[in-house]
Amino acid sequence: MNARERYLNAATRGLWGHRKRELRAELAGHLSERMAEFRLGGLSAEEAERQTLRELGAPERVSGGMMGVHTFPALSKVGALTLLLATTLLATVPQGLAQVKSIYGNFPNSGETSYLDFDQLKAAIEKAGGELSGQPDHAFVTVPGAPRAQYPLNTMNWPGAALVQQHTTYLSTDLLIGGLLSSGADVRILGWKNPTVRAGNADIQLETEDQRVVSQLYTSTFNGDPAFRGDGISWGFALNEHTGQALGFTGQFKKGGVYALVLPQLTYWTSQGVGAGPQDGYVILDSSVNQAQTGSITFQVSDRKQPFKLYSSVEDFQAALDPYRTITTAPVVHWDATHPAPALILELSGHFGRDAYTVVNPSALHVK
Repeated sequence: MNARERYLNAATRGLWGHRKRELRAELAGHLSERMAEFRLGGLSAEEAERQTLRELGAPERVSGGMMGVHTFPALSKVGALTLLLATTLLATVPQGLAQVKSIYGNFPNSGETSYLDFDQLKAAIEKAGGELSGQPDHAFVTVPGAPRAQYPLNTMNWPGAALVQQHTTYLSTDLLIGGLLSSGADVRILGWKNPTVRAGNADIQLETEDQRVVSQLYTSTFNGDPAFRGDGISWGFALNEHTGQALGFTGQFKKGGVYALVLPQLTYWTSQGVGAGPQDGYVILDSSVNQAQTGSITFQVSDRKQPFKLYSSVEDFQAALDPYRTITTAPVVHWDATHPAPALILELSGHFGRDAYTVVNPSALHVK
């Protein structure tokens, strides 16, 4: 008998006959749905089962509540059970899953990026066993499972790292991720809607309906890879579904899987860089990230009609970009049918590491 069966037995103890069968089936359905959500977020079957049972809490508590289902005269069995499960989940949700709201926009001195509510983030990390100490403009982060304690977030040296809007202070999402990685914690992004940032042994669940926030999180898992860096290359920002044009593909895409389309733009850019002096170039890589349906996916791009060619490796993609890094050596300064834009489709794991992505073979893909 597995853990789920033992839980169902304990949670329905004291009920008899058809009432026990019906409520057991309803509870099993809720467990299966919640486990499926965690599986889509990247957990294994065993991890998803453990997380779901932890959310519901002790089976004796659920059992006592289910006994009370029959005292609700105005509710059906299913309605009462749904209410019971909802209140149980709210009461027993793991402390590491506190919601942290995010915002996205073009802010002074920082450009387009996402931010997290500082006070909510502080509470979530503390409840997960870690700590976010100090003030927003001079903060330190500690998470359980990270080898380096109380890592500074360097907000004082990063213009736009913290901002205040409508009396609420927000912290740069990139700054938080950078601090977590620098602490030595193993960091992973899980899920799509309201994603979870897992750092060490802490789970921080974000609350957002803006796809650009999620896209930025997933893009950050692979855009630091040296394979995507080099002279003359910079990173842009993803379009959202309201400003971009839909470009769809069919192929062997996994339902719930997260994928990125990487396309370059030819635009002159310059920046101060970080510790390396001024930098400039003509290639900006844009990543559009989305969750797939079975066999298909849709990305948001700036120009659906722009000619492009998908490559099967990052090395070939970079080689195709080489002539465009500087205007003085570029044979052409725009993409056309003869010189299509190099492109990649990546399957993303959400993990910051060598396994952050896998290049999807273009031979089996088709544009919708």
